[in-house]
Amino acid sequence: MRELFEYRRRLDERRTALATDSAGPMVDRLITAAPGWSDDELEDDFCVRFGAAMTQYEGGALEDSVNPDDLVRAVLSVLDGRLHAPEDSGSDVAAARRLLAVVAGVLPEPLSVSARDLVADHLDDAAAQWATRGRAVTGPAQWARNSYGTRWAVVAPFTSADGSQRWYLWDVDACGYEVVTVHSGFHSSAETALAEWQQAVGPSAAEATLTPADDAETLDALLTGEVEGIRPGGEDQAQYAEFLRSRRLGRTVRQAAGRARGRTLPRLGADTAAERFAHRLRQIGHHDRPTGDESDQEPAGAGDLAAEMAESWSPREHPGLYPYCSPHKVAAAVSHLRGFYRDDFATQLIAVLPEWIRFLAEHTGMTADLTERCLAYASGESRFPGLFDEHEQPNLMARVAE
Repeated sequence: MRELFEYRRRLDERRTALATDSAGPMVDRLITAAPGWSDDELEDDFCVRFGAAMTQYEGGALEDSVNPDDLVRAVLSVLDGRLHAPEDSGSDVAAARRLLAVVAGVLPEPLSVSARDLVADHLDDAAAQWATRGRAVTGPAQWARNSYGTRWAVVAPFTSADGSQRWYLWDVDACGYEVVTVHSGFHSSAETALAEWQQAVGPSAAEATLTPADDAETLDALLTGEVEGIRPGGEDQAQYAEFLRSRRLGRTVRQAAGRARGRTLPRLGADTAAERFAHRLRQIGHHDRPTGDESDQEPAGAGDLAAEMAESWSPREHPGLYPYCSPHKVAAAVSHLRGFYRDDFATQLIAVLPEWIRFLAEHTGMTADLTERCLAYASGESRFPGLFDEHEQPNLMARVAE
């Protein structure tokens, strides 16, 4: 155990040193630029620099891996040093105070706690209040989804330095085992944000329109409010640039929405889906195994197939997102089934996947032509563009056209 603790201590020291090497120049450049920039410009540039710094640590050795919280702590530590500079560098200290307020204003929980002491020590009451509160949402969130119901645009208006509104977009993909924001950022209007999202998603989003985000449970599922304990991995520079801000603003939107509920989207839980799908399989000729028969020699029974299919479909934790289907989601499911189960059982599951797609299509009311597009990927013979990375592994963070 002593050796383990010593290894961990050296690893933390190594990561802290690497993060500080990136944080120092970043903070100094931002302090130098601050007098000529608005707070919005300073925030945007901090986010861009944060993304560039994080990207350099992707794909390296474990000892050289720096997490977002490592870099944030390093930035705050460097800022603390600049704020204790000699009094004759007053202009730099004033710029450092502005930068502290900006950085503190974009940090999501629990990282925002790390900045509280600095904010209390170095900012006046008004600046401290702004840094603690962050940007305020100025109107209700809106959303749109593609024709499959698996890709969402969430947009919300926020305050800006010049008094105008800035609309923040979250492009959320619900096709994998986690609900992930594959793109986010500010836009000048809700219409501009929607148009950018439609172009990225492709034809399935062409007719999407923004409507009030009036299903609080689904909104909570779409917007991540905190830094995750385990990140998916594979984030690119643009995703890292918005890593902090998208989570901070997501929490703000969720809190503003409260628990009010409007329309209710079709919901289906994994347990209910397994029960209903097992009944459907029995109707088309699949039989259950005799009680106590655990032999691997016979085909799996209807109950086993239905239970495993329902368990493998994602995202299980969110019944409002679970029952939807798209070619991307089907292709990802086939990859998972082949990678997780033994070959013989995976083959049996893939054989009933077309029936599972039809079952879900009936539940959500998906049109026949969209159902056929999903069925085209059920065998795994057709390769969905953009699903795999350069190592032939599914890339959860890829922003693909649906």
